[in-house]
Amino acid sequence: MAKILVLDGLSEEGVRVLREGGHEVDVKPPQKPDELAAIIGEYDGLVVRSATKVTAEALRRARRLKVIGRAGVGTDNIDNDTATQMGVIVMNTPGGNTISTCEHTFALLFALCRNIPSAHFSMMEGRWDRKKFSGCEVQGKTLGVIGVGRIGGAVAKRAQAFEMKVLAFDPLLSPLKAETLGVELVEFDDLLGRSDFITIHAPKSEKTNNMIRAEHFKRMKPTCRIINCARGGIVNEQDLADALRRKIIAGAALDVFTSEPPENNPFIGLDNIVMTPHLAASTDEAQLNVAMDIARQIVDYLNTGAIVNAVNVPSLDAETRKTLQPLLYLAERMGLFQAHFVEGRPISIEIEYSGDLGVTDTYPITATVLTGFLRPSVETVNMISAPSQLKELGIESSEKRSAAQSNYAFEIGVTVVTDQEQHTVKGTLFHKTDARICSIDNTRVDVKPEGPMLVCMNEDRPLVLGRVCSRIGEAGVNIANLTLGRDARGGHALIVLNLDQPINEEVLAACRKVPFVKEARCVMLPNSQ
Repeated sequence: MAKILVLDGLSEEGVRVLREGGHEVDVKPPQKPDELAAIIGEYDGLVVRSATKVTAEALRRARRLKVIGRAGVGTDNIDNDTATQMGVIVMNTPGGNTISTCEHTFALLFALCRNIPSAHFSMMEGRWDRKKFSGCEVQGKTLGVIGVGRIGGAVAKRAQAFEMKVLAFDPLLSPLKAETLGVELVEFDDLLGRSDFITIHAPKSEKTNNMIRAEHFKRMKPTCRIINCARGGIVNEQDLADALRRKIIAGAALDVFTSEPPENNPFIGLDNIVMTPHLAASTDEAQLNVAMDIARQIVDYLNTGAIVNAVNVPSLDAETRKTLQPLLYLAERMGLFQAHFVEGRPISIEIEYSGDLGVTDTYPITATVLTGFLRPSVETVNMISAPSQLKELGIESSEKRSAAQSNYAFEIGVTVVTDQEQHTVKGTLFHKTDARICSIDNTRVDVKPEGPMLVCMNEDRPLVLGRVCSRIGEAGVNIANLTLGRDARGGHALIVLNLDQPINEEVLAACRKVPFVKEARCVMLPNSQ
């Protein structure tokens, strides 16, 4: 019998499933980080929603903990890296609150269009202000959807029932999938300029943090209204408050905030905003769905070892995972590298194996490459879900074995084709554990796939390396490792630098201006553990 701690008001039906699975369950209200740290050590399982933050400090005291279940999609309130280091599986419940979030988006949209909150409070005060609260219709208007996953796709479908034209921005959505959804696939700036309403359903990541800020509001129509039911911080709150105050855009509706509850809320006092306290998933149906799903997943894991919807580990038994770990590390880094390196909308990704990997079943390796490739752009992805999520986005994937001779014991090649370009990156392991990128577009290199990186494509001429390194050094950034490659004397060459810290756009632009540099790109990978 395992002991499970349930927090944040999980539905009683979910608690019953845990108990019927043969486990002892303690139900408590949301815990502050220090409170959770004080009690977590006596539990084998933990179930949370969004109210409790599972910090690194708490996890380091959780010597018995085997699994954390998030009754919902986002796991940003859980320190997944520390959980992984501690050997704790983190599971979530994707899809359980899709409809509730979709419907809340429309609730906010209509409340904003028809001034419903303000009109209600006016009536409660005994007034009859019909002219003051004149609104606007949605029929015939253009809705811009940023992020077209499960929720964004559901919103797009329902918007068409209201006879709205739907624009979609999603770097991973294929034209064929967009056509199937009945939406027009556009670039980010095009969506901003053409939309009457903008709704956000993108994950919170390095790419989407502060995604919409002052400069973007100026590109929108003055009648545009923006809705965010995704994650706080995707829209810059101070810039949005200023745009609303100055009537640069007509209105906004927010369900999520950078800090929850908000600290020094900049929207208080504005009359062209609607706010709700993170209610998108707060329906009886959604809470029942996610409670039942996470309870069943935890019981299955504790009773049988089955892993479903894990966000931090692939579904493998312990012995096999230990054997494959160096290969899986290399595979994920190569997928991540390509995700940051290629430009344009992905069309296909192919994984090619040559030489002797020492394993016959390459599926876990392929799935881990796909996981790494999707991770910067998809909120929740793991080895189990990556292939299907790639297919949902309309991106083709394939793998093949090659009999070609290699300079190494084996090579894993990852080729990504986009609507703009194609790049192939190959990697291997030195001494069976040391992950290296060994070629980029058939130019041999020797690169550690870790940390901030700069990749320069240039002509093989004197002084190019020195000038690029000078630009980096003048910016106060230290170079950790350097590798060079070329296809022929005086031909195409590569400079790849591992950096101690990222460089900004200004420094990147300076590197691109160095004579004979054809292109320079930044790649951001996690540091090695």
